[in-house]
Amino acid sequence: MQRHDDRPVERPSGLVPPAVALDRVTELRLHGVGGTTPENLLADVAPQLVSGDGTAGFFRTADVKGRHVEAYSWGGLTSRSATRALWLLLLPFTLVNVAGWMCTPAAWRGTLRFRVHRAVVRWAALGLTVNLLLLVAMTTMDVVAYQCGVRAACADRWWLRWLHTDGFVDHPARRVLVGALVPLLVAIGLLALSGRSLSRYEQVPPPQRGESLRAMSDVTPARPGVGLTDPDFWNGGGSVARLALLHLGAACGFIGWITAYTARSIPLAAGAVPAYDGLAIVVTWLAAAAGLGAVLLLTPSRIGRAAALSVAGLGLLAIVGGAVVALAQPAVAPPGAGRWAPLPGMQTAVNWTYALCLGATAAVLASAAVNGHRRGAFRYAGPFALTVLAAVVLNAVGVGTMIRVADLLGTVSNPGAGDGRPDRLYVYDMVYALTPYLTLLPIAIVVGFVLVQAVVLWRAAGPDRRRRIHDEYAALTTPQPSSAWDASALAESTGLARALRGGWTARIARGRQLAVLARDVDLLFSLLTVAALAVFGYVLVVAGVHHALPWAPRGALTVSTWLAAGAPVAVLTLMLRGWRGLADRRHLGVLWDIGTFWPRAYHPLAPPSYSERAVPDLQRRLWRIHDHGGAVVLAAHSQGTVMAVAALLQEKSRPRRGGRPAGHVALVTFGSPLTKLYAWGFPAYFADGALGAGRPTVWRWRNFYYETDFIGGPIFPDDPGNDVDQLLTDPPTAWYVHGQQPPVLGRHSGYWTDPRVWDLVDRYAAELPLPPARSR
Repeated sequence: MQRHDDRPVERPSGLVPPAVALDRVTELRLHGVGGTTPENLLADVAPQLVSGDGTAGFFRTADVKGRHVEAYSWGGLTSRSATRALWLLLLPFTLVNVAGWMCTPAAWRGTLRFRVHRAVVRWAALGLTVNLLLLVAMTTMDVVAYQCGVRAACADRWWLRWLHTDGFVDHPARRVLVGALVPLLVAIGLLALSGRSLSRYEQVPPPQRGESLRAMSDVTPARPGVGLTDPDFWNGGGSVARLALLHLGAACGFIGWITAYTARSIPLAAGAVPAYDGLAIVVTWLAAAAGLGAVLLLTPSRIGRAAALSVAGLGLLAIVGGAVVALAQPAVAPPGAGRWAPLPGMQTAVNWTYALCLGATAAVLASAAVNGHRRGAFRYAGPFALTVLAAVVLNAVGVGTMIRVADLLGTVSNPGAGDGRPDRLYVYDMVYALTPYLTLLPIAIVVGFVLVQAVVLWRAAGPDRRRRIHDEYAALTTPQPSSAWDASALAESTGLARALRGGWTARIARGRQLAVLARDVDLLFSLLTVAALAVFGYVLVVAGVHHALPWAPRGALTVSTWLAAGAPVAVLTLMLRGWRGLADRRHLGVLWDIGTFWPRAYHPLAPPSYSERAVPDLQRRLWRIHDHGGAVVLAAHSQGTVMAVAALLQEKSRPRRGGRPAGHVALVTFGSPLTKLYAWGFPAYFADGALGAGRPTVWRWRNFYYETDFIGGPIFPDDPGNDVDQLLTDPPTAWYVHGQQPPVLGRHSGYWTDPRVWDLVDRYAAELPLPPARSR
């Protein structure tokens, strides 16, 4: 039953679904971010599923004006299942994967420059994986297994009592080995999640006539000069699987090495002789071989399956060797009362690991500096900015988790505090000292940025701009008032409250200014990046030259510690809310709708790319309708316009006539971020070549946009006379019924109820030519 039409629809008897006719014209709607339901998209309380499934499928409602009306609902790919809430843990991996796609057109066109860019971003992505495991190891191996396990009061919990039993209390290396199981399980869990999502999302090959279904490509779509027109751009599941094996091998090698190294360091610190010293050296070489092999194999476009399995095998051998070394270490007497110390060897392991991870991140900066900047794109070094942001988020939450766990199990003091309390657990002074720089400094930058933007937004409603808007609406000739009940929003009262707010024209002025300010988020990222570089340089000088800790007021240490400890609690709360409620998952899904559009060509453990299913789904539906003598008016909003263009650009995955794609598709886009956001953030893939001369082949294309839309905009802003873009006044008129609310801004979602948009859809549907029916 349609929401605005309660007339009965003819249907078969019983529960037999109605036949799905594919002839004539079909209006196919694509929604944007937020997981819009098919019921809302079609204004129908019970639309019929005609293709696909409940996760992503095509739904049909009653015909309108002689045409079929369908909607492709793909929101379930990012928000339908409760397990999507767990993706919040993978946000740093998502950011670094997006960073890889932000290269400049100059880098994308140059073979060597692009290969260097791809290699360094992949190295930074691998560094994030290892960084995560290091944070987990510091928490479980050091704080929990080594320190808490030796204290009876700390281990007096049902899930930790085994640490203080015979065979463990006097064998700290064995406790450390048990603690190493947690980062190993984290690595295995990430790989399992990657494999599960690979089978659900990235095994949907694009359609092609005359060929059997193609296997997943083992060549990455991130190649020089290869864009969205490549037929295998959304078919790179094989490459993702090989990348995941490399990450697994390096992760296992790291866990094996840190286990063997710290286990060997325990008896050395106690003045005893370590066992299996030679095996510990072998484990180090195995881990180095696994890491070096992963680094080298991350550079080419195609990763051999045997080579990837070899790296994984080296990592597993390192795990086994590390376990043997830990089990073979001699018993060591527990420290006396009041004594506390971190796990021997852990600080050296931390220093080396962070040095390598920071080196990979610095390589991203060097590559971005060489590749230059494109005017109109992300302001400064987009790949480096997002990589740094990913590292800051990961370490802020990881350090907060470590402090929170230590605080729950015992007492954690600020740097320099005494060690008299028997329940004190040691967290490295450097970790503690950096906490304000990981929490308070980014928060201060964000708050300052928001305040400045708020001032700019308030000042946007100045008298000159309001007067221009007043004159603009006064010049509109339609619609004219038809009765005395019609009032004009231009006749604003002069009350004090209205004068302070600026009235109706001020709201329009601020709405237009907000639409311009949306792209200033790159300035925020750049400020955070500069701050991170400054902090890094400061820490190098203070710690490396003066052998001191970074300065921070004691009050800032306390506040930042609470903020850091609250970060994992906030993450868990968001995950729990998302797990329990679909509405909350949709809010979180907005993040994944934007961040997981791209294939996982840089970090294989990021959340899966929904486009690798959605784009082939859409292509297959358009092809099937064409082969049954039908044509399609594709009405796409927001992120749906990106998917529509991505599907239409791949000409080999479309029906062809006379050597060209069949022109029986009309495209109507509104609120499109193709140029305003995607060409700005990903200029190599959405600027110039992709949407200039290489625009998708369609019968007609019209793009509507408002000046108040903070996401959508024109497709070809540099060509004012183009036949695609059409600016719509928002609100469309100043007239309204007296006593009701004046016209409100449509902003990004007003297109769905704007008659000017749907009048064109009606016209396109009436004029669109039909192809002759054919069987596939």
